[in-house]
Amino acid sequence: MTPQTTSVKMPALQLRDGRFMAAKPAVIVETELRIVLNGRPLATASLLPGMEEEFVTGYLFGQGFIKAPEDIASIIVEGSSAEVTLADKTVPFPASTRYRIVSGGGRTAFTDDRLPQIHSDVTLQKDVVFQAMNRLFDMGAMYKETEGAHAAGIFTPTAEPVCIIEDIGRHNCLDKAIGYALLQNIRCSRHFLVSAGRMASEMVSKLCRAGFPVVATKTAVTDRGRETALACGMTLIGFVRDTGMKLHTDMAVRIIEEPVMKIYTGAERITHQCS
Repeated sequence: MTPQTTSVKMPALQLRDGRFMAAKPAVIVETELRIVLNGRPLATASLLPGMEEEFVTGYLFGQGFIKAPEDIASIIVEGSSAEVTLADKTVPFPASTRYRIVSGGGRTAFTDDRLPQIHSDVTLQKDVVFQAMNRLFDMGAMYKETEGAHAAGIFTPTAEPVCIIEDIGRHNCLDKAIGYALLQNIRCSRHFLVSAGRMASEMVSKLCRAGFPVVATKTAVTDRGRETALACGMTLIGFVRDTGMKLHTDMAVRIIEEPVMKIYTGAERITHQCS
C-alpha cells in the first residue's frame, strides 16, 4: 500500500532577523471523508489522511450508533467516501438521534445520553502519567514537522504506548484511538489515555463509552467535562506538565520547572510512589 501524504511543503514568507524571507514550511494535509450509513449521508469529517476505518468505527461507537465492532457489517472506504452498512439494516438511524454543536465547532449526533459506569481496578503511579504524556509528544512526528496536529495515545499502566494518533482535530484523535482499540480487541478498561486536547463533556463522553478508567490531558478540563467523568467513575486529570516541558504563550516560551497535574475526579487511582 502506498503511504498517504500527510504533509506538503508550501511557499510562505517567514520573518527572520527582522526581514521577510522566502521559505517552504511543512503544512499538514486536510482531507474530507463523507460517511454514508446504510445508504444515507450521516456526516462529513475533515481529518488527516490515514486510519479511516478506525475513525469511522470510533465515531459510530462514540456517538452511540454501535455498541461493538460486530454491529458493523462492512466499511468500504473509497476516495473521500466511507460506505458503512450496519449488521441491522432495518434501522438506518436510531429514532432518538439529534444533533448539537460541540466545543470543537462541528455538528455531532448523540443517539443515547446514558453513559456506562466504568469498572476497573487499574491504578497508576503519578510518574507513569508524566511518562505517557512525554512519550505522546516525543512520538508525535506530525506536530514536530508542522506544529499543526492534535495528539492522543493509549498506554498500558506501565506507560508503554499501544497506539499514538495525530490528526487535525482533537475529536478525530479520540475517534481513531477508540476505533483502533475496538478493531484490535484492546480492553480500554485495562489501559489509560492521554491527550493534548481540552477535555470538554463530549470528549469525556466518548472516552466513558469506551471504558477508559483514567484520562489525562496536557490542557484544561471544563466543568461539564468534570461532571461527566464524575458520573461515569472516570479519573480525569488536567494540566499534566512535566519538568522541562515547553509551553508556548502569546509573549514567550515558558519552561516548566517542576511537574504539575490537577486530578479532578477519581484521585484514588493515582498513587504517589516514584516509579
